[in-house]
Amino acid sequence: MYLSRHIEGSLVEAVQQFPVVALSGPRQTGKSTLLKHLFNETFDYVTLDDLALRNQARKDPQTFLRNYPDPVIIDEVQYAPELFSEIKRRADDSGVPGQFILSGSQPFHLIQNLQESLAGRVLLMNLLPMTQQERSGQGRDGHWLLRLLQNGRLQKSDFPATPSTHTPEELIRHGGLPGLLNKTETFLGPYFESYLRTYIERDISLLIQLENSARMVEFMQLLAPLTMCEMNKSQLGRDIGMTSPTANRWLQVLEATGVWHNIPAFHGNLIKRIAKTPKGTLFDSGLICHLLQIISREALLTHPVLGFLFEAAFLQEIKAVLESSLLNARLYHWRASQQEVDIVLEYGGRLFAFECKWNAMLRGDEHKGLVRFRTEYGEKVAFCAVVTSTGTFREIAPGVFQVPWVVL
Repeated sequence: MYLSRHIEGSLVEAVQQFPVVALSGPRQTGKSTLLKHLFNETFDYVTLDDLALRNQARKDPQTFLRNYPDPVIIDEVQYAPELFSEIKRRADDSGVPGQFILSGSQPFHLIQNLQESLAGRVLLMNLLPMTQQERSGQGRDGHWLLRLLQNGRLQKSDFPATPSTHTPEELIRHGGLPGLLNKTETFLGPYFESYLRTYIERDISLLIQLENSARMVEFMQLLAPLTMCEMNKSQLGRDIGMTSPTANRWLQVLEATGVWHNIPAFHGNLIKRIAKTPKGTLFDSGLICHLLQIISREALLTHPVLGFLFEAAFLQEIKAVLESSLLNARLYHWRASQQEVDIVLEYGGRLFAFECKWNAMLRGDEHKGLVRFRTEYGEKVAFCAVVTSTGTFREIAPGVFQVPWVVL
């Protein structure tokens, strides 16, 4: 059964306005399924996973495109960058929108080649793992974050009226990759093992030379417990005998392929933002749990990094909603004088601050960092909230709200 995605409206509108639309994102986030569902009746579809078609596209792009006249969806297009100059020529000749939809699971290669060959002719879009609202079949409903950014405030009616079909523990353990929808926990481990092998062999190997793919898995296992923690990059990799330059180069590769998300520190001074210590997380909470060997609900609920995993899952949801809506927003974390805010969203010159707490029963002091942040940045701060795993939307202090991640 197909479940709607937040990105559908933006994607359909983009195809109506641009001659070329490129949809990238990490492997197995549902790009092909989405494109076939939306455009099956109007676009041909071809994938360069097929080695014979890939070779033809690389050797003779003109003949290849004659065999697949536009409008056409070309999946895994990064395997044949030779196509881009011919796509550019066709887009220039006709000038009509909706000629090509290009898709690929390697954002670094895809974007680099598109920028060189199709500047001004292509709109780049990104699909991330499913949000909890999408997993519950509510992907067509507008997300509360979009209403918040538009109106600068929230009310109870902004949240889904239909309860979620998944608990927060299940959402974190399974993550948001569509391939795990309705799968039992028995298949989580084998799925993620297969995912890691495919990602390393097909994506990473095109960027760096790996003599032993197990080393990359070890590196990702090293990153997993650092989820949403400030990172000392000079120390990264030492626990597995890796030099700091190599570790940082590998981290850059993970970021370039969309598997690692870097979260810089927020500061009113732009120069200090660059200098302060960043946080980061792997792109999917289910993958993090697998790397941490969290194999059950009980293991998750008693794990020392539960709070960080919840923070990562909420960040991943925010990022997915922003990417789907083409909003030019930026995400940060903030720390000053022993006070911190987990996630700061900057959009339209306004700041939206979120502190993440797993327990829905608040003690009353969870919002101290939010109050300090609002004092520091004044009228620029449009909204402050403590995000809890479940619960109800309510005001817990003047101008500070409790926001439930999952409505049960």
